[in-house]
Amino acid sequence: MSSAPDHIAHGSPGALREFVAECLHMVAFYASMGVDYGAVGDDTGLELSTRKATAAMRQAISVMTMLKEANGTLRQKGQPHEA
Repeated sequence: MSSAPDHIAHGSPGALREFVAECLHMVAFYASMGVDYGAVGDDTGLELSTRKATAAMRQAISVMTMLKEANGTLRQKGQPHEA
C-alpha cells in the first residue's frame, strides 16, 4: 500500500471539508436506518445503527478539529482559507 496521497488535495482544507461531509452523510444514513429499525421493533438493528451513527459523528468532529487547525495555519501564513 502506497503512502503517497491519491489526490492532489490530500490533507488540504477542501479535502478535509469533503471528508466531514461524507461522514455526515453516513450519520444521516445510519440515523435513518435506526428510525426504521425502531419502527419495526428490531432492537439489535437499532443499537447497531446508533453505534455506527455515533462513530461517524465522532469521526466528523475529529476531522473538523483538523480543518480548524489547517485554516488557522493558513491564516498565520497570511493565506486566505479555502471557501
